[in-house]
Amino acid sequence: MEIKIVTSVAPYIANNASQAIELAHEDGFAGIELNEDHLHCLVRRKPNCLRLIKDYSIDKHMSNSIHKTLHRPSIDSENKNERRHAVEYTFKTIDYLESAGISRLVLHSFSDLPSFFRLRSEHANRIGYYVGGNAVKIYGFLAPLLKSYRQMRQESLKENFMSSLFEISKYAADKKVSGKSIEIVFEEHFSDAIDYNAIPYGRGNLINVVRGIDTAHHLIRTGKNSELSEISELIHFHAVDTNGLLDDHRTLGKGKVNFKDALSNIIEKKLTNIAVLEDGTRKSALKSKEVLKILIKNAEKKLYSSSNEI
Repeated sequence: MEIKIVTSVAPYIANNASQAIELAHEDGFAGIELNEDHLHCLVRRKPNCLRLIKDYSIDKHMSNSIHKTLHRPSIDSENKNERRHAVEYTFKTIDYLESAGISRLVLHSFSDLPSFFRLRSEHANRIGYYVGGNAVKIYGFLAPLLKSYRQMRQESLKENFMSSLFEISKYAADKKVSGKSIEIVFEEHFSDAIDYNAIPYGRGNLINVVRGIDTAHHLIRTGKNSELSEISELIHFHAVDTNGLLDDHRTLGKGKVNFKDALSNIIEKKLTNIAVLEDGTRKSALKSKEVLKILIKNAEKKLYSSSNEI
């Protein structure tokens, strides 16, 4: 099984979403994970961009996805009006996914960054994005407090989120890309208080919901590296390195994440054929791509070597 390497939009955020897809392809990536607000800005300005994105991606065989905004309003809000607004915004995004031929939307159970950091232009300002990006890193220092708050309000927040997730997944199930329902990826977050193992991924009312694994979030959240031996369902995989304290999206190999076990599990159990990088710069993303290729190759070699010995 070949694992395709995809990049987040971050290295290309100074361009619009359509241009970012082309640049990612030119840099040798198999796809791109776009930013929800970034795409909305482009659609408002150029409504026909969705057809262009779809045609280009099909022609270049790209595997794209969209990451939901981290800015308020939040889909788990205890304010009914705010939660309704967040869900309706997500519905609009899903409509865009269908038109653009993008099959997955990635989301966390909440969005709690201040709305003034939200992108409001099809081209992000480099300085503004840099400031906002560092603000997100600093926000990591607040994670223990945020997690404690979410633990205190756990039942209410989980009920609100699950209600929104049911609505969103149901809406997405009726939207088709290549004849299949759009999938909703529920990704772990370092300051969340939800029991991820208790979510019925791919079953019942969540038939099109996929488990999202993020190596950096997992290390910050648990103090351990991602180990997927107990997971049997398909996953969406973010290969991200960190210093163990902040979600600083550093070049693979420059942090404390050990990818060995996760990659071995993915290859052996065929959990996914896509790995998404979340590096903040083009230089870092290109370096991480080469590092990840080597890690995948080594994991494959070790697995096949073990199989031959048996």
